[in-house]
Amino acid sequence: MDLWDLTRLLLRRWYFAVPMLLVTVGAVVLAAKSVAPDYKAMGYMQLIPAPSAGKQPDPKAKPKPANPWLDLGYAALGNAAAITVTDPTNIEKLDKEGLSDSVTVVLSERTPLFEIEVIGDSEQQATATVQRVIKLLQDDIASKQKQYGALEEDTISTLVINDGSAPLQDTGMRKRVLIVAAGLGVLVTTASTIILDYWLRRRSRSDDDEQDSSGTTEPVATGKSQPIRGSLSDNAEKTQVLRPQPRQTNGFSAERNGSGVKSRAAVHPAGRAPKSAPQEESVDATIVLPSPSYPQRPGKRA
Repeated sequence: MDLWDLTRLLLRRWYFAVPMLLVTVGAVVLAAKSVAPDYKAMGYMQLIPAPSAGKQPDPKAKPKPANPWLDLGYAALGNAAAITVTDPTNIEKLDKEGLSDSVTVVLSERTPLFEIEVIGDSEQQATATVQRVIKLLQDDIASKQKQYGALEEDTISTLVINDGSAPLQDTGMRKRVLIVAAGLGVLVTTASTIILDYWLRRRSRSDDDEQDSSGTTEPVATGKSQPIRGSLSDNAEKTQVLRPQPRQTNGFSAERNGSGVKSRAAVHPAGRAPKSAPQEESVDATIVLPSPSYPQRPGKRA
């Protein structure tokens, strides 16, 4: 069944397909109302170079602890902090605190800029989660540098650009639910219509068969339509058909008429009757005589 045949079937069974489609639309509307929209909050935080970055070291100054993250680069420090904050253990802690567990932290490749994306059930939840993730990033970046004894002038700091205070409504989940519900509704409508069409066709075919079987009668056997028996046994009565030929006796021809009485007529030597003698029409009579059956003698075959 191709698309055209399916379309014709739906049009033929429109009285069933249309109500099913209406039910599908109603189900989609209910699904859209039952699914609450999500809210997406975006936060941005910039890594700020250390105050001593770009200055010439003073050779007379006392030796001080070096900050290895200055040599590794901002990307190394930022990726390390992002991995630590988005660890499943920390995400579970956020969920237990009533915050969202849908958190994504990405560090830009060109500039040391953190992009924090949070999807929450409400505006307040999304904003609070972004602010908490920013605070975790700041603390982790500071602790990673402090463990090496870096001085304040050699410490990389952070600057919050956006703390996610203006979340937007995210309709992606609702759209996905609507698409899935609409697809399932169309599939159910099509499948149920095909099943109904098959059932109606089968029922109509069975009704026609019953009507044909109840309307037919057995043919009446007539003399012309009686079946002929096959083989007869050896002792069965057999018949022979004899057609008697006219015999000549003393110049007369003996024949039987329709009543079975013999009549004689003179036979002309030339084979023609004389004009003075009236000639009767010969009747072709058929005599059916039973043929006797003889018992077989032992030692001889029939």
